[in-house]
Amino acid sequence: MEYRHLVVSRDGHVVTCQMSNPPLQTLNSRMLAELHDLLTQIEADPDVRVFVVTGENGVFLRWMDLNEMQAYAEGAKDQTDGGPSQAEELLEIYRAIPSSLSRIHELALRIQNLPAVTIAAINGVVGGGGCEFSLSFDFRLMMDHPEGSFALPQTSFGLVPGGGGAWHCVRLLGRARALDVLLHGEFMSPATALELGLISRLYAPETFDADVAAFVANMAARAPLALRGVKALVNVGTSQGQLEFLARETVELGKVIHSEDVKGALAMWLSNPDPAAYKPVFEGR
Repeated sequence: MEYRHLVVSRDGHVVTCQMSNPPLQTLNSRMLAELHDLLTQIEADPDVRVFVVTGENGVFLRWMDLNEMQAYAEGAKDQTDGGPSQAEELLEIYRAIPSSLSRIHELALRIQNLPAVTIAAINGVVGGGGCEFSLSFDFRLMMDHPEGSFALPQTSFGLVPGGGGAWHCVRLLGRARALDVLLHGEFMSPATALELGLISRLYAPETFDADVAAFVANMAARAPLALRGVKALVNVGTSQGQLEFLARETVELGKVIHSEDVKGALAMWLSNPDPAAYKPVFEGR
């Protein structure tokens, strides 16, 4: 597969992937397919000990592509120029909307179960589907940038997390704090994310690259069989019931994705993505 949104490099036992989808740096269907393709290659190479993913220009991933989400919400059928609609192009990749949603879960599970140590090098802003994606990694190393933020704001759009974010929040935070984070959907500072335990390390902007490189080098130099064994044990100890949870998550997302609340909220944000001006009125339909 030719990559449009990934820049992949390798240094010894370390594979680094920089995600790129300017100008908003969102996770779209094409990037999702490319990440799956890259994971297939890494899974087949036992010499890979560490897998690092990062973003660009001060953004890891903002959220899922809201234009695609709106296409899902609208039913993905309109055509404006006689050619294939945006939704049809999405279905070209995934064949059906429920399938595309489960591909996000599949990506998360593949990252969790990868024998290599996985590191999300969060270089600034991360939110929504980007946060959910980062929570699948073994480590989240975040830059303490003054404009950086960590958020799961799906409820602000009438949605529920659809990429395993609720599962990870419950596991990392416990029920009460998970509800607080998920129901408020607020953008928290990197320091708050560290205090809650949503990220693993917090590094100053001026030393971020060097600190991440040192962390990666430490992991790559450790005994690979021991790393794989520890990951396997921890996965068994923390993933009981996860498949059932993810299946329920898809059901709950399916209940709201086509609602008038979601359609209106996404349209409002896309027309003016300003948090101060974004004041949707939800009617429960």
